[in-house]
Amino acid sequence: MSTGMSPSHFLPWLDPITQHMPTWFQQGGSVMWLLLLLSLITNVVILERLFFWFVYRLQKERFLIQECFAALVRQEKTAALIVCQSLPTPALTMLKESINLLPSSPKERISFAQKAQINLLSKGQKLLRSALFISPILGLSGALLILTQSFELFSHQQIHDTSIIIASVAQALIPLTTSIGILLLTLIPQQIFRSLLIKQTLHLENIRHQFNDICLQHHLVQTPVENPVKEKQTKEVETKPVSEQQEMPYHYEFSDETDEVNVAIHEQSEEIKRVPHAAIAKMYNQEISLVDVQTYEQAKKLQ
Repeated sequence: MSTGMSPSHFLPWLDPITQHMPTWFQQGGSVMWLLLLLSLITNVVILERLFFWFVYRLQKERFLIQECFAALVRQEKTAALIVCQSLPTPALTMLKESINLLPSSPKERISFAQKAQINLLSKGQKLLRSALFISPILGLSGALLILTQSFELFSHQQIHDTSIIIASVAQALIPLTTSIGILLLTLIPQQIFRSLLIKQTLHLENIRHQFNDICLQHHLVQTPVENPVKEKQTKEVETKPVSEQQEMPYHYEFSDETDEVNVAIHEQSEEIKRVPHAAIAKMYNQEISLVDVQTYEQAKKLQ
């Protein structure tokens, strides 16, 4: 007895195709079509990535990178570019884009090129990770749909045969088992591709550091020339005392023990005037009093 939900409930045009499918596929319900579609997509991505990494492993990139660095050491930019154009591998492509910028500093450009190559290497990883989450959800949904339909049928027809109940439970496990199989077949390649991506990322990082070191050691990058006159003036201003930078003819030195203020007049003059705090306070009080009297007289005239 088949209690599974037939695909005709949702897609009637699939009935002729479903009749030619295996019995276990028909018993799995309409969710089996979604699992089949997910399986096809993941298999295409996995095969494409396997082919990519297989071809990449066959290429002798290491020797070309050494030739490129040797040409840069000899300061032969054209020869280094020719070597980088031999193979379209991620490392050589990153070096080619950076060498084109010489003698300008390629630090920002090589970092950007490294990120772009890593994004190309991680192609398909997001889809495989999504399949790892979608597959068990579809399997569980298909199992629940079959169990719900079976229990409704049992309640209406009042079936008490345990063999029929066991058969319906086994039928509900078909989409769940299929989803677990898809998950395992996707998880193993996804982890392999992830480990390869991590190794390649470290490889590109190492090449980037080597390229920057060669550019600095062999003067392949032009450094901006500073104006010597301006730099000298800046240093002179920084070494001058505060009083001279602000064009002040003197500076003050306060002494807490003797209650005096020392006034030093430039370096050319040895004269030091000692003025007590009381004299300065008295001078300010006199000036303030004079200002108050003048303000009062002006206000009186206006009245």
